Amino acid sequence: MLGVILGAAGAGSLLGGLADLAVRRLAGRPPQAWPYPAMACGAALAPLAALLLPAAAWPAATVFGALLLAIAWLDLRAGIVHAALAVPLALAGLGLAALAGAAVLAAALAGLALGYLGFLAVEWGFRRLRGREGLGRGDAWVLGAAGAWVGPGGLGLMVALAAALALGMVLLRDRRLAPDAAVPFAPALAASAWLVWIAGGGTASWVAP
Repeated sequence: MLGVILGAAGAGSLLGGLADLAVRRLAGRPPQAWPYPAMACGAALAPLAALLLPAAAWPAATVFGALLLAIAWLDLRAGIVHAALAVPLALAGLGLAALAGAAVLAAALAGLALGYLGFLAVEWGFRRLRGREGLGRGDAWVLGAAGAWVGPGGLGLMVALAAALALGMVLLRDRRLAPDAAVPFAPALAASAWLVWIAGGGTASWVAP
């Protein structure tokens, strides 16, 4: 259990820190302090895997948690979702599903496709209706990649939880809900993906957890 906690918190912070450092170097901006809050959040969520999943699932939980934490932290600090983190997240989910059999792999592939294409449709529709961006392409990457872990059955709950978390973030930060408020959505998606994956028993599924 301790390995899962430290692995998810430490590895996630390390990956996010390195990615943020690379982005800041390319942009000519100075590096920021090390992400102790991100490590604390990872340590707070990681025990759920140790408590609710069998020991055989702990290595996968460490990989999933670390990549989610890295994605969330980078979006919070730099405002981007990098493919260098989203692609490994998707591939790891598909690899885990392949080990579980053809049925689970099919659910993982469907979750990836529906998650990505669903948010892509929302992004396009919002731009057509409002004439401006309302959802970043990186959010579609995250939902698709996490969809490979939770499957189609977990996508609806994942998006609902993420929307509630993002709304809470806005209200805590601004004390009001402005129509043009900009909120990093990837951290909320990451947290909800972690919770939904654990609730679903650590496997991609066609049914909701």
